[in-house]
Amino acid sequence: MRHLTAPRCGSPARGLTLIEVMVALVILALTITVAGPHFGDFIVNTRMREGANSLQAQALYAQSEALKRNATVRLTITSGAAQVTLAANGTVLRTHTLTNGLGADAGTIDFGSNGLPLPFGTELAINVGHTGTTCSQDMRCPGLRIDGGGGIRVCSNKLSCT
Repeated sequence: MRHLTAPRCGSPARGLTLIEVMVALVILALTITVAGPHFGDFIVNTRMREGANSLQAQALYAQSEALKRNATVRLTITSGAAQVTLAANGTVLRTHTLTNGLGADAGTIDFGSNGLPLPFGTELAINVGHTGTTCSQDMRCPGLRIDGGGGIRVCSNKLSCT
């Protein structure tokens, strides 16, 4: 014998009630209010890190060009730009400009035909900053470090990088 079931009257309600939507909007508004000021710091930190990474790329390019050309290549960093040139005749190989209010310490380093800094053991420390920003533990200003042995790295916080 077959059991017959009565057909369902209507389907269960789906979706959100007005109260649930309002509660979600209030929570979202509170989260934005609390996190908003810190988001600006996050953007500035990210831009400074991007600037330090671009300077690192220029230093690695200068080092690789010295090896490739078997010649001395000079990396010159000014407050707003980095330039890679052949040291012998000043031919510009590449120029890169820092943007978004970024600046850097000035410095120059030569890479010899073996890719090592000239004279051997020369080190260079370039700090990257943002206009109107004071470096602290919360506002980490990165720095580019070129070691005497030719190692090139970005330090995440110039205050604790040696």
